[in-house]
Amino acid sequence: MHNDFTLFPRKLLSGKKVFYYYAYNSEGVRLGPWSTGQTGKTAARNYCNCLNREGKLLRRTKNVPAFAEYSAGFWDWEKSVYLRDRTKRRFLTQSYADKCARIVKKNLVPYFGKMRIDKINSDVMEKWFDHLLKNGYKNSTINGYYRVIRTMLAWAAKKKIISGDPLLNFERLMENKKEIELVTHDEFHSLFSGNWRRVWDNDFLHYAANKLAALTGMRCSEVLGLRGEFVYDDHLFLCGQYDHYGYRLTKTKTQHHIPLTAELAADLKKLKKINGDGFLFSHNGGVKPVSHKHLANGLVRALENIGLSAGEIRRRGLSLHAWRHFCNTEMQKAGLSVQKIQAITGHKSARMTDWYTHFDPAEFSEVPDIQAMLLKPKRAKLST
Repeated sequence: MHNDFTLFPRKLLSGKKVFYYYAYNSEGVRLGPWSTGQTGKTAARNYCNCLNREGKLLRRTKNVPAFAEYSAGFWDWEKSVYLRDRTKRRFLTQSYADKCARIVKKNLVPYFGKMRIDKINSDVMEKWFDHLLKNGYKNSTINGYYRVIRTMLAWAAKKKIISGDPLLNFERLMENKKEIELVTHDEFHSLFSGNWRRVWDNDFLHYAANKLAALTGMRCSEVLGLRGEFVYDDHLFLCGQYDHYGYRLTKTKTQHHIPLTAELAADLKKLKKINGDGFLFSHNGGVKPVSHKHLANGLVRALENIGLSAGEIRRRGLSLHAWRHFCNTEMQKAGLSVQKIQAITGHKSARMTDWYTHFDPAEFSEVPDIQAMLLKPKRAKLST
């Protein structure tokens, strides 16, 4: 149990000390703070007791909008007041804003659209969670939707559109991570160490792009964004990505070097002869890279060519992003330190950034060795 209100002093810019109070609704959610206008604690307590007797302790906000009205334009990259405020304090991307806008339109407005935003509380949220679970949504997906509406309601509370954050103490669902059954060593060798022309339908671009992703852990958008001007004899410089927003900074907003084995560097130089300093994985001379879908379709065909069915590919989650998991796993198994794996794969870490601001190939000599070991053809077993 707690009191109906709590008092605390706040020093104003003028130097004057005034007491403010928090109040609690029927669910125990703390709302406020509001000023009592009093400079003494006893007077402030008497003021709050008077409000409480009159039923006015919890300030009511007039003209609270329905969710559909409130959400209109909330995630508009050009016009949103919220985004203008947040981008002054942290790095947000238009792709993030657009994704949130799609969630609002497709998943939030159909359920909450006509509901006043001050009525969206923990009970309502729990019923929504149950509704989504009943309809087969995964916990991780629901949590993603929840983060969007949680952000929107917290902003409404901050701007005093509602009297407090109704989801302040509401817990997300337990995450259920999807198990990925990685490419086996035999499958890897079938894809990259044998007759690549047969496996990859004589498409060197598909072969080289997937090989690069598998051995470096680069994201698909980073592979597509790789330009010839950033490929060197023993490493590449990763400084951008390419997606439907065009060429821009990487997901983590960092730039880093990635060591390359001689075979992989030679593959990239073949593409550089075709596309010059432009985008390496391109069909128009480096002006624009191929699409994500183009690379994904090439991987599926190659996996089918080595004997995997479409159903097995889906069940095991074998996608372009799965190469990132493969690379991370193989680097760990080979004994590479976590910090160096982070430096190569671009997992954001302040400590890693401090360590590897200046690239020295000698510090990463193990990486090309691991890449070469993975590519080394398997010896045929002697018959007895």
